[in-house]
Amino acid sequence: MRTQAGWRFYGWWGIVLPAFVVIWITNALTLGGFNVFDRHLLDELLVSRGALKFGDTIQLLAAAILAPIGGWVADRFGVRPAMLGGALLLAVALFLFSGVDSITGVYLLRFAMGASLAGAGLVICVTIVSRWFVSQRGLALGLMLSGTSLGNAVIPQLNTWIIGELGWRQAFGVICLVPLVLLPLIVFIVKEWPVQLGLEPLGAQASRDTGGGGGGYAFKDALRSANFWLIGIAAFCTFYSILGLAGNLFLHMQDLGYEDRTAAQAFFPLFVMGLVGKIGAGAISELVPRKIVFAICLALMLTGSTMLATLKPGLVWPALWLFGLGWGGNYTMLQALVADVFGARSLGKILGAITMMDATGGAIGPWVTGMAFDATGNYQFGFGLMSVLVGVAFVASMLVHVPSRPAH
Repeated sequence: MRTQAGWRFYGWWGIVLPAFVVIWITNALTLGGFNVFDRHLLDELLVSRGALKFGDTIQLLAAAILAPIGGWVADRFGVRPAMLGGALLLAVALFLFSGVDSITGVYLLRFAMGASLAGAGLVICVTIVSRWFVSQRGLALGLMLSGTSLGNAVIPQLNTWIIGELGWRQAFGVICLVPLVLLPLIVFIVKEWPVQLGLEPLGAQASRDTGGGGGGYAFKDALRSANFWLIGIAAFCTFYSILGLAGNLFLHMQDLGYEDRTAAQAFFPLFVMGLVGKIGAGAISELVPRKIVFAICLALMLTGSTMLATLKPGLVWPALWLFGLGWGGNYTMLQALVADVFGARSLGKILGAITMMDATGGAIGPWVTGMAFDATGNYQFGFGLMSVLVGVAFVASMLVHVPSRPAH
């Protein structure tokens, strides 16, 4: 097997970069980029916030339920078929939104968007990157996952501008074309395994020399481990919090008196600091134990959610900076922990099962937060609940046993 040193390694440019673009587009178009349509859908369909936000729940539950299938496809047939199917399904669903005229139609299309994420979302992108990296896995995942933050910082503002120029229905007819740019990238650039190019995963030899690795867990053995359930609990709680906030942020900013374009700008600090957190935490975790980095990230999330729960307008912007920074680092640490603890042997299926838990939390978050608003007239209870759940995630993550050397 050949070796490539440093940044010449194909994994950086042929795997991390394409996965960054894939998750940038698919995550942003189904999260922040979609939420800027909420006010228009509320006015058109004449439904409550809770009813509309139930669409978020359907999308994320679909992603959760189908994630193990996406992971199985990646392990059995390859990452590229899963990515191609996900990108095409997302394009079709966004196009059909241009003609939606009922809440039932919204629910059906949100289910399709969730299915698209099972093919071209988190699980698949983490799986392919983890196959190529043993050492510097934290940094590689942080760089790749920063795509979600960059996309959600930019695309909501872009979509808001398109809506202002064309109207919301015509805007869907334009943005549905964006996932199609992923197709040549997936077909011609992404390679399933390093061995296809005569390479080893980065750091695999060094891990063998020091007795690390061990081939990774079988899926059934992972399910029997305490680490699996502790990571799953932490993922559930933190995904509930970030998606509960992101799913209601645009409406919350409008409630505070901001006009549409300024309200869309609230995604910028949340997700730009998420980008900083993902890359920064990934780099720092190569030098500092992941659990320490994890603890700092969760403390930042807790501080931000507590500030938001006060409902004080002057605290909103700094709270978003803190919450985003903490979430970004936490997001990277969760994926890196799964790969480090369980290895690449059945990583697609294991990540799929973890994603069932985190996406379930994420699915409940926007809906419960929206219903809390309907019941109380504000987001204080909803944001306060996020603080409690971040505290639970902190305890669970600190109980995870991390091996001295990552599995591969």
